Amino acid sequence: MPKQKHFFKFFNCLIIFLLTCQCCFAQLPGYKSFNLGEANSSNKIFTLFKNKQGYIFTGCDDGLYKFDGKQFKKTEVLHSSVTDTVTAIFQDSKGQLWNGYQSGNIAVMNNGNLAYIQPEEGTPKKGITAFAQDRQGNTWLGTRGEGIYYFREKRMYLINEEDGLSDLNIHALAVSSSGDIIAATDNGINICSVKGAEKKITVITPQQGLPDYIVTSIIAAGNDQFWVGLQDKGICLYDHRTQQITQPSAIHSWNKGQVNSLLYNNGNLWIATQDSGLINFTVTQNKIISVPALNNQQKSITSIIDDNEGNVWLVADSKTLIRTAGNSLALFPLYNKALFETIHTILADHENNLWVGSDMAVIKYTSPDALSTSKKYPIAGLDLKTDITSLYQDNFHNIWIGTMGKGIFVLNPATGENRQLKEVLPSGSNSILSITGNSNTICAAGLEGALVFELTNKNISIKNPYGFTSYNNIENIGSTYIYNAFKDSRGRTWFATDGKGLTMLQNGSFTHYNNKNGIKDNHIYSITEDKQGRIWFSTSNAGIYSFDGKTFTNYTLRDGLSNLAVSSIKTDRQGNIVIVHPSGLDIIHPQTGNISYINGAQGIIDINTDMGAICSDSSGNIFVATQNGILKYTALPGIQPMPVTIIESVQLFLNDIDTNVMQYFKYDENNFTFNFNGLYYSNSDNIFYQYKLDGFDSSWQLTTDDSKSFPKLSPGKYVFRVRSSLNKNFRNTSSASFAFEIAKPFWKTWWFIALITLITGGVLYWYIRTREGRLKHVERLRQEKIEFQFQVLRNQVNPHFLFNSFNTLISTIEENPAVAVQYVEQLSDFFRNIVTYRDKDMISLEEEIGLLQTYFYLQQRRYGNYLQLQINLTGHDEKEIFLPPLTLQLLMENAIKHNAVSKEALLTVQLYAQNEYLVISNNINHKTNSETGTGMGLQNIINRYAMLTDKKVIVHKTNEHFIVSLPILKQG
Repeated sequence: MPKQKHFFKFFNCLIIFLLTCQCCFAQLPGYKSFNLGEANSSNKIFTLFKNKQGYIFTGCDDGLYKFDGKQFKKTEVLHSSVTDTVTAIFQDSKGQLWNGYQSGNIAVMNNGNLAYIQPEEGTPKKGITAFAQDRQGNTWLGTRGEGIYYFREKRMYLINEEDGLSDLNIHALAVSSSGDIIAATDNGINICSVKGAEKKITVITPQQGLPDYIVTSIIAAGNDQFWVGLQDKGICLYDHRTQQITQPSAIHSWNKGQVNSLLYNNGNLWIATQDSGLINFTVTQNKIISVPALNNQQKSITSIIDDNEGNVWLVADSKTLIRTAGNSLALFPLYNKALFETIHTILADHENNLWVGSDMAVIKYTSPDALSTSKKYPIAGLDLKTDITSLYQDNFHNIWIGTMGKGIFVLNPATGENRQLKEVLPSGSNSILSITGNSNTICAAGLEGALVFELTNKNISIKNPYGFTSYNNIENIGSTYIYNAFKDSRGRTWFATDGKGLTMLQNGSFTHYNNKNGIKDNHIYSITEDKQGRIWFSTSNAGIYSFDGKTFTNYTLRDGLSNLAVSSIKTDRQGNIVIVHPSGLDIIHPQTGNISYINGAQGIIDINTDMGAICSDSSGNIFVATQNGILKYTALPGIQPMPVTIIESVQLFLNDIDTNVMQYFKYDENNFTFNFNGLYYSNSDNIFYQYKLDGFDSSWQLTTDDSKSFPKLSPGKYVFRVRSSLNKNFRNTSSASFAFEIAKPFWKTWWFIALITLITGGVLYWYIRTREGRLKHVERLRQEKIEFQFQVLRNQVNPHFLFNSFNTLISTIEENPAVAVQYVEQLSDFFRNIVTYRDKDMISLEEEIGLLQTYFYLQQRRYGNYLQLQINLTGHDEKEIFLPPLTLQLLMENAIKHNAVSKEALLTVQLYAQNEYLVISNNINHKTNSETGTGMGLQNIINRYAMLTDKKVIVHKTNEHFIVSLPILKQG
């Protein structure tokens, strides 16, 4: 019966343990699975690759996909209607992405587009398995059945069994520091090199110490050493300098099946196996650890890589892409929920054992990362109402136990002996909140002040009394309610008080920091120190402060903290500040002030927020108690703690453009879309962006969208800038930019404006000069008109004209007084008409003929019928035709002036219209003594007509006639 009772007790414990493990494994921190999508749920993933930007690419049976943490984006092959399986991916030194296919095809990606290459020699007929590039820039590729090819100057060359290759099936390729290609084959390791046309092959098989013939994978481990994956014998290490093979002792009894893929980082070798899932081999400890899978079916891991954040990615059963936290997060399911509710403090001792404080006892968990065993140490003198609040291990490996109400206990873990430090009870320090230490100094803080212990060699034994100093003087410390006491690297002791701020003890002198120094909250909870010697402390509701000795720097929600309810802070192995709060962990990176997060996105839930429920080990690993076990956080070196901002594409009218060079666009090419990404696989769903288009935006714009369009941009120079963050604090965050220029239309360019200005100036100058010339011409014509009128008037009032007119009048009076009166009337009309019409520009032909006939009458009284005027015009012509006044009179006067008029020489003046001209002509009767004229009258007529019409006055002289043709003008 007792045996049966023990059996059922053991069985129940086993069931609880298995259920706990199953529960915990279902919520493994950092684990998350991703599928290509419902439409591609049947697709198989054959290979994984990370490019230089940090993007993960998956080679699948229907092509290549790029994965940014949120979605898979397929990359099509240009000018191809054939779907092919991607079996190998590689990026060369120029940034070109190579794809190898199961068909033997090879494609290269440039500017986001894949295109098949067609070398003269053709492509392999067997599937491509691996790529590599040597120091000479030659690109090598392995095949499944044809051996190895390499590209040189666009030519492809083959290395096969005729060249000494031990086998034609190539599984992996690696490159040594000297440029040798190391190939994993079905018959050992083949070392290949080419100098000119000479090919050199060295083969390493089990005869040279290789544990197995079939080599499935190979990866560089640094210093020209390579980890080698084998089909049956696990792994081994190949040293290329000595060509020696060694196998770690932990691998000698390997039973995990075939190795499919290897990953080496931070001293850890990750092994993807065919039958046993993922294995982590810690090189320094020579230790194999099986990594739990998301479910029991995921035994076959075909490919494995890591990202820039320290996550390890693997392909399970060729279908599911899984993200793990790698070495950064681990969960040790050490206890059940009932025990968790009693835990207020944890401790990692010098042997990496984990301790927890429970009801009336402390429990040690040995080797929690393997098959854990536990030992319980009851503490005499405690009851169920006594909480164990703090644990600490001193330099002698004794465990200090702080309690609420019972003071301090010290436990010797080797013997299990423990005792209460009754020597401190008189100080009144019975309720302890925290115990910390540095070297031989131990600081205990509580509700009644603080105790500082200085250990001596006598304290190897817990039986000997401990020397201490009690700090419970309110005047010195500021408060007896002290949450934490901390001794820094400079020997200063810091006290976190409840309501009185931060107190520093140095060389017996106390310094107080509180509201007067800019600290917004005087309730201080936890204290730590970073690698630069800055003191960090948490407050009740004002966030976190850092103090460099001069300045306090505050971090709040505005700066990216997830929660102001901070329970404790610690410094990790990289010097970052780890902040524990109910939602998870915030990690401040002191060098930049940026904050990263470990929270629900990594599967972290149910954090124990007791101040003592966080601890660190000697290596700087951080341990936090959760409901599902103890979470281990390791700050890995060289990882990317924040999103990397990448401009994925720039589109002009939704067509991709080349972003590698400065771009220039026409004025009507002005509709841009920028697609960007804050690449951060650990928490890709919670990225904030700020963008700004220099030349358009005056300030940064906040968004959670990963695309921004700018339609109808004006001509000018622009720079699109974008940065990403895990919160709304963009201080010292990653950014990306793209510069481009939109040209002005040619009519807005300086040369066109200058040309137009020059032309306009020229035209204006020409217009002004032309106008000035026209005005001068008009003025000249006006002067000529006046001169013409004056000439006419002078001709008519000159003594000869008057003398002749008066002689004619006298003779007429004597002969016929009545006619004389008529003659006087005509003479009076003639002079009156000259005065009347001289200021007009044009008069009708009818009026002009009237003037002409008056003048003819006066002259005919002198010459009689020897002067004839013949007018051959219609009445319609006389009304429709216009001409400058006194024109015909002047032409008749010229005819009389320059010709003889007598019985022997009749002078006939004719007036008629012909071919749009008004013609006045006279016969030529040469005088014995001809008068010399100035020519002003006829020239004035010509000039006056030039002002009125484009047609010219035609003057024609024959042997018999003098003809003047005047352009017919009509009233417009």
